[in-house]
Amino acid sequence: MKHTNKRKALGLLLVGFMLLTLLGWAPLPAAGTAVEVKDVDELVAAIAPNVTVKLAPGEYRLANAATYGKDTGNPYCRWEYASETGYELIVFGVDGLTIQGAGMDKTTLLAQDRYANVLSFHGCQDVTLSAFTAGHSPAPGFCSGGVLHLVNCDRVMVELCGLFGCGSMGVWAANCSDVTVTGSRIYECSDNAVSADNCRNVQVLDSEIDHNGWKGEYEAYCLFQTYGGDGFTVSGCQVHDNNASLLLQSSYTRSTRFAGCQVSYNKLRHVFTLFGDPAVVDGCAFRGNDVGGWYMDGDEQASLAARTLEGKTLSEDALEAMELRTVELPDLETAAPQEPAQVTPGGEIVVTTVDEFLAAIGPDRTIVLDGESFSLADASAYGSMGGLYYRWEETYDGPQLVIFSVSNMTIRAAAERASVTLTAVPRYANVIGFESCDGVSVVGLTLGHTEGPSDCCGAVLDFESCNSVSVEGCRLYGCGTLGINASYGRDLKVKDCEIYDCSIGGAVLYTVYGATFENCRIHDVPSPALCFYNCSNVLWNGTTVDDAHYDVNDAGELVPVNLG
Repeated sequence: MKHTNKRKALGLLLVGFMLLTLLGWAPLPAAGTAVEVKDVDELVAAIAPNVTVKLAPGEYRLANAATYGKDTGNPYCRWEYASETGYELIVFGVDGLTIQGAGMDKTTLLAQDRYANVLSFHGCQDVTLSAFTAGHSPAPGFCSGGVLHLVNCDRVMVELCGLFGCGSMGVWAANCSDVTVTGSRIYECSDNAVSADNCRNVQVLDSEIDHNGWKGEYEAYCLFQTYGGDGFTVSGCQVHDNNASLLLQSSYTRSTRFAGCQVSYNKLRHVFTLFGDPAVVDGCAFRGNDVGGWYMDGDEQASLAARTLEGKTLSEDALEAMELRTVELPDLETAAPQEPAQVTPGGEIVVTTVDEFLAAIGPDRTIVLDGESFSLADASAYGSMGGLYYRWEETYDGPQLVIFSVSNMTIRAAAERASVTLTAVPRYANVIGFESCDGVSVVGLTLGHTEGPSDCCGAVLDFESCNSVSVEGCRLYGCGTLGINASYGRDLKVKDCEIYDCSIGGAVLYTVYGATFENCRIHDVPSPALCFYNCSNVLWNGTTVDDAHYDVNDAGELVPVNLG
């Protein structure tokens, strides 16, 4: 009898497994295993913590995946909308993943959409990418998507890889720590070879950087770019035959080092632009380059001069005469991100300045803004080193504040204040961006860009991959493109808010599951005022609305808009 029951149980389990397989579900590989894959579907299914994915020789076209643009069935990766023509693969929350090809010249990963990054990693740790080539499918024109995009990641190793354009950036890291690119080649990208925003200890070692910026009629912007953060090193690299405005731009980054590199036969408007902190340049040879100038003078500030490892200031003549040699760089002691102010879990902290506000950002707390006006540009470390739960992210005309990975946090105005206004200066920046947050609320504030001429390209509140978000009793105004922009989240509540004077509309939601708008006034914005794409369970004053475009009439009712 026991054997019969066991056989029945095993039979039911097998039937269930077959049904799940037919529905597109596959079990994740066990931790510590190595999985050999030979196509894109097997690659997507194999992504999991503490797994080594071994790619067989061949071409892996991501757009050929059976799940492309749909649910992957894997909780560690998703297809994210990049443009009307395609999606990009996002790997998130994975620790200990290795993706290993058969060799730089044997295994190739290709993205089709020009606006998509080839591979993106969000919130991952201990990732190794090894022995493959990645880029966009060769075709005329420029890309807006990069090759490798790293966001909020720690300890990432890119070794023996080829990263090519069409791709705007070879490696683009934001708010990451301990990222190393070694023994690799980055070539034919249109904007940057390596770009780091508010990162700690990014290293490019013993790699070849060539032929970037030569495709099409426009030069690359900057081969190596670092903004904010602590520790950016380029060492032992061959940098040749590139066409770029700049070789290295270091803005407010502590401990930038460029050492032991051969820089030859490049076309450069300027070689270095250094703001905030000088960079170390030592043991490099600059030969056969077409250079407009060694240091770039900006409209409002001039570049600092580089210095040797011993601290000697480098003139243009000294740079030109420098000889190639191996430089032993000391280990960096990068500064840890700012810990948030201590608050009893669930308690309140009252702040009266922007610096106090930034220092208070953290989980399980209510931050009370007690003051008439808070301009983010007044922060003493504006655009520089961020905190444990926030970063400054560079935009075209200045830094924007991004709060990330925080849970159960409320930002509200002091009850006794008639008005509390929080503003951003850069027109391309969101006033506040929230990323990968859970249980955040913004209550009773007025938010917008500092009043001034010209339009904005940034929204007021931006929520990406956030759940259980509440915006209540707020006034969100332009200059700003949108009052609220939200994507890839669940349970958004907007109540008793006024959104006005924005240049594109009131709110845009993309792939948001569960959103309610209650007693909101949206006026003096272009049509359509509201746009919902790929959303579900959206309510306007208690009535379910479909994916579509809407205006809001004087009675607060939605009016469908046909864009033709």
